[in-house]
Parts: sequence; C-alpha cells; structure tokens
Amino acid sequence: MFGIFKRRGFTTPWHLRILYISTFLLRTAFGALLLLIAKYVPSDPNNTYVGLLNVAIIAVPYPLAEMVTANYFGVISDRIGRKSIIVLGTTLAAIIVVFYTLSNNVWYLSFMHGIHGIGAAATVAPAIAMIADHAETEDRGRQMGWFDYSTFLGYIIGAVVGGFMIDITGPRVGFVIISALLACSAFTLWRLVKREPAKSKSEQYSVVRNLKLVFKVREIRLMFPIWLIIATLLGLAITYLPRIMLSNDIKGSTIGLAFGVAGVALGLLQPFWGKVSDVVGRIPVMAYGVFSIFGIVVVLLFFRDYAFVSTDHEIHFKLLGMIPLAVFGLGAGAFVPAALAMMADSSTVERYGATMGLYSFALGFGAFIAESLGLGIIIASGQVANPSEAAPMWLLYLAAALIALAMILMIVFFLSTFVKRRLGRKQVEKG
Repeated sequence: MFGIFKRRGFTTPWHLRILYISTFLLRTAFGALLLLIAKYVPSDPNNTYVGLLNVAIIAVPYPLAEMVTANYFGVISDRIGRKSIIVLGTTLAAIIVVFYTLSNNVWYLSFMHGIHGIGAAATVAPAIAMIADHAETEDRGRQMGWFDYSTFLGYIIGAVVGGFMIDITGPRVGFVIISALLACSAFTLWRLVKREPAKSKSEQYSVVRNLKLVFKVREIRLMFPIWLIIATLLGLAITYLPRIMLSNDIKGSTIGLAFGVAGVALGLLQPFWGKVSDVVGRIPVMAYGVFSIFGIVVVLLFFRDYAFVSTDHEIHFKLLGMIPLAVFGLGAGAFVPAALAMMADSSTVERYGATMGLYSFALGFGAFIAESLGLGIIIASGQVANPSEAAPMWLLYLAAALIALAMILMIVFFLSTFVKRRLGRKQVEKG
C-alpha cells in the first residue's frame, strides 16, 4: 500500500532539512506571538467587542505590508539568492518583537506590527523558491508538504507555548523569548546553509511585470482566488479566535492546547497529501482540501453544540461532534502542498522566486482582507444591542460565506480542467 512512496526523489536534500528546521523555529515564534498579542492589547473583561476592535486595529498593517512586499522579495531572491533574504527578514522580525515590550499602545503596536509584516514577507517566497530549486519534480509535492508541515507544526507548538506564556511569564517576557527563537532561526540558516548562486541574471525587479508573466499560466489564474479565500479564513481564525476565547475567561494554556490539537489535525498529513498529489494529480487533492474546510465551517456554524461546550473557564469536548471535525481536519491540510507544487510545476527555474512570491502575497492579502473585513464587522456589531455576542457570530457567518465561494470556484476549476483535457485528447486522436 505504501508503494507509491518508493520512487525516485524520496530523499530530502540537506539544504531543505535545514530550511524546515529554520521554518519551524520561525513559525513557532509567530504562533506564540499571536496569542500573546491577544492578551497584551488593552481590553474590557466585560466586553468582547473592545478587545476585538483593538486586535483588529493592530492586526491589519501586518498583512498589508506582507502583501505589498512579498513578490518583490521573491524577485530579489531570484537575483541575489534565497538565503540572504530569508536571514534578513527573520533578523528584522527578531528585532521588532523586542520593541513590542516598550508599550501596549494600540497605534504603536499597529506600526510595529506593520514592520514585522515586511520581515515575514522576506522569509516566505524565497523559502518556497529554495524548495523548488532543490526538489526533484516527481517529489516536489512531498517537499512542499514538509514545508507546510514545518509551518503548521511551528504554529501548533507556538500556540501551546504562547498559551502557557500568558499564564506563566506574561506577554512582555514572552516577547523576549520569541525574539530569541527568531534569532535562532536566522542563525541556523545563516550558519548551516551555504549561499546558493542566483537563478536569474535579470536586473529588473518590476513586481507588476513578473506578476503578469506568472498569471499567464491558466492553472495559477484559476487557483489563486481560492488560495486568497483560504488565506482569509486562516487570518480570521488566528487573529480573532484567541481574543474571543480570552474574553470568555478561558485560560491561556487551555487556548494553546486547543489550537495545538486543531493544528495537529490540520498539519499532520501535509507531506502525505503532497505526495498523493505527486501521484494522483494536484487538482483532485486541492479540491478535497477545500471540501474538508467547508465541512469544518458547517459543523462549527450549525452543529457546534454537538462538538464542544465552554463552561467554568474550560472547553469540554463531545465525542459525537468531534469525530466529523477530526475527519474534516485531517483533509483540511490537503490544499496547500498540492497548490504549491502546482505553482512550481507551472513555473521556470528563473522565475521560481517571483512565482512563489504569490504564496506570500496570498497569505498577506488574505489576512489583510480577513482583518479588514473583521474590523468592519466588529465596528458594525458595536451598533447592535449586544456586540459581545454579535461580533463572534458575524465573523463565523463571514467564514461560511467565504468557504462556500471557494467551493464553487474549486468546482469550476475542476470541471473546466476536466473538459479541457478531454477536448485535448479528442484533438490528439483526430490528429
């Protein structure tokens, strides 16, 4: 049954192993930061609305900065190499996190978070481009799965660590620890990976020009809106869910463990789904991932009382509802590794950085849309009688509408590709 894994390209190159370790440390720091900021911002313990509004104001500049600069860093990495850009971005993030300790003023944190987003943009596109550089074509999906797995595993561990930091060290000490993790990530890559040669001799760094070339690929044009929606959903979850749970007097350690369990279900099979896409094709695996996310949102929206209840500052899970959530959770990680591999398949070596910049752009744009829409919804919910209850529910309805749209787009993508291939076969048979 495991014969599909015994094929050429199964060995992971040394450069990529170090990259995955560095990525894990980087995302562990980011995962912890998300929970600490939710606790650090000014809030009203009797009003969820106030805390959510402050979190939204702080959150928006980060994805905006990442969105604007992501593709540029991908293009630059084609010209001067991947390693230098990743180390620079991680170092910048480590420095900025230290500055978080100086004040919890909402506008100050908003500015610092924006600079932090630039550092994040510099780490993502070059890292994925490095994978495309070193991975064999027939093993590319699995390697993208390992990258995504190291990313999600970092978020999982980071969420657990951040939750316990809330209860044990407090946000300010936690920020210092996070800065040290980011510094370790930068040092690991700088010390253990040799500087690779440039992939492109072009002197032009035009983001618009490179985006036009990338979007000439049909698969990327059809896939990209779906990716934006998934990134938006991820942004909604990681930005607002911790603040909502804290407002319900749930302990930080409990929140961290809850995020950890969800993250394990989401990220555990990332390399597997990437390898499956190497064998059965990228689009079917992507479609399965989108349908799984849709299932999660449906359960949370209409059947959450069957899955869990929150009482006495704790979360109590119910087996009947958790079974379908676990099943959907295992499939929810299928989209990203297959989509990343498809992007690399569709690109050229000289344009890997520019192409993979779309991944970081999607994360930034999706999070920006999520946090901007969330900010609008939170402000609007403040006009109703009970904003503390209205804001979380309105955010959940937004998530349901977005994933329904993603499912429709995925169906169109799947069917149009199927029809195109059938027509292509008929033309070959006639010719």
